[in-house]
Amino acid sequence: MPTQRIQGVAVAILLAAFGVNVFAGEITLFEDENFRGNSLRITTEVVSLDGTGMNDRTQSAIVRDGVWEVCRDAYFNGGCIQLQPGRYERMDGNFVRNISSVREVGAPRYLGANPPLPNPPLPYPRPVAPAAAEGSAQAVLYEGHDFQGRSFPMSRNVVTSLDRTGFNDRAGSLRVASGYWVFCSDANFQGECRTFGPGEYPNLPRELDGRISSGRQISNAYPYSGAPQWDKH
Repeated sequence: MPTQRIQGVAVAILLAAFGVNVFAGEITLFEDENFRGNSLRITTEVVSLDGTGMNDRTQSAIVRDGVWEVCRDAYFNGGCIQLQPGRYERMDGNFVRNISSVREVGAPRYLGANPPLPNPPLPYPRPVAPAAAEGSAQAVLYEGHDFQGRSFPMSRNVVTSLDRTGFNDRAGSLRVASGYWVFCSDANFQGECRTFGPGEYPNLPRELDGRISSGRQISNAYPYSGAPQWDKH
């Protein structure tokens, strides 16, 4: 079946039932990697992709204008990332074929038909410039928001459980000096997991706020190749 492209008046009518246009930016979702397969051009908020034929099907995306938030569940639940203008040849691992709602969260900035390759997708909220971590640790957890309270430097690249460290289910903020890290709400990288790149996270997303029980570094740079091998320590 040839690629189906929904755009213009047709997409405006279809998406009117799902949300309200705020910034007038533009994102296109693609069913396959490298911008192939069926696609859906979106210019307005979509609280659920269930009726569009693209629910839990997206593997790549192009953002031509604005900053867009894509989420794993309808109504912007289940974990979200923000995408700046650019071409995303393959979505972040947690979002491959796992996007159910989309909305614009920043003003448009038109970059033409072929916007440059983006910085990697990062969890919401988007981090600011990285600050120096304590000691030689590449990632540091903090007990309170805004890096307040006790800290826990990740002196190892793999921590399968924080249960005996006095820091289990306590972290409220995070600094990543280098590399890409996955933190999870349960031991052994189970439960809700999110990927964090270099930067400052003064408030962890609600799925992990006060709930981190395990973490590990998955790469020194983005994009990392292949799926994380959780069973290799």
